[in-house]
Amino acid sequence: MFQTRREKLVSRMQQHMDIAILVPGPNMHYFTGLHLKQSERLTFAVITANNDLYFILPQVELNKVDLSNGGVILSYSDEEGPTLAIQRLKKEMGTLQTIGVEFDTMRVHEQKSIEMLTYENLSDIGESIRELRMKKDLQELAYMRQAVQIVEESLAATLPTIQVGVTEMEVAAQLEYEMRRRGSEGTPFGTIVASGYRGALPHGRASTKKIEAGEFIVIDFGAIYKGYVADMTRTVALGDVSPTLQNIYSLVKQANEAAIEAIKPGTTAQSLDCIAREIIRDGGYGDYFTHRLGHGIGLSAHEEPYLMQRNSLVLEEGMAFTVEPGIYIQDVAGVRIEDNLIVTNNGYENLMTFSKELIIL
Repeated sequence: MFQTRREKLVSRMQQHMDIAILVPGPNMHYFTGLHLKQSERLTFAVITANNDLYFILPQVELNKVDLSNGGVILSYSDEEGPTLAIQRLKKEMGTLQTIGVEFDTMRVHEQKSIEMLTYENLSDIGESIRELRMKKDLQELAYMRQAVQIVEESLAATLPTIQVGVTEMEVAAQLEYEMRRRGSEGTPFGTIVASGYRGALPHGRASTKKIEAGEFIVIDFGAIYKGYVADMTRTVALGDVSPTLQNIYSLVKQANEAAIEAIKPGTTAQSLDCIAREIIRDGGYGDYFTHRLGHGIGLSAHEEPYLMQRNSLVLEEGMAFTVEPGIYIQDVAGVRIEDNLIVTNNGYENLMTFSKELIIL
């Protein structure tokens, strides 16, 4: 699997780049299977135009590398530092014309280490990688389905614990506990539990606010399974809510469902955004839908494709993304409903089965 992915990357590199250097994160995971986070210890995966693979790796991470599909490790101890490993790589690579790097994730610390090599130019390889990662293979989809199962089961287990006087942080903690119990490797972003007036904050991370009767609660959270993300939002009510809030909920639900029904190969990202936005605008709340309709999901919580205005990207089979319209009224409330979708050969698959009818606790 990883060898095949690297072959696709190499086919894009051969005309323009001698090597690609990846730093810890989703791209390194995608092409090598090595799942690490950036730290003070320098770590690189190097893919050559001949599809040779090298790792510069601290000794403490050696047990995480699988070399069954080939590869060379240039390791170093904490006492040695990475300089000798970089010099060994320099000897292996010789004089290079162009090195491909990830402009959006590489740090100055890592770039300075690359400067020890002999080369003429640095070029951004990010666009090519984003294009490759947009279309998910069968193994990726299997992991994503499992991640979705984790979030749905965890939300179902958490909802009965939401009562008057419980804090948002307590709800978030329960959610994260339930996800861990079911195999989540962590959370891809800070769990959002935003009740009442705080629901108007699209990124309202859980706070010490106590939940009150008659409030909407926006719950936006995610799980990670084998590195792959599920990202789910549901808005629930604690007790009866006003007719105005019920109407807002109905509009968001309608916008979510209409955009999803339009998903198929050949549709553009911006057209889906327009469908949802028009429904909310016609309902009188156009100024209160303040973000894009959705974002890609996979090894990252946010990746290509982005469903938003002025994005003419044509959707293709295998692309995975969220659909999450919302309405946010300052100092009053917010509503968001989010599903995870896959483009199929003749339409879409909604990975989520959790009800979108208003749940009143």
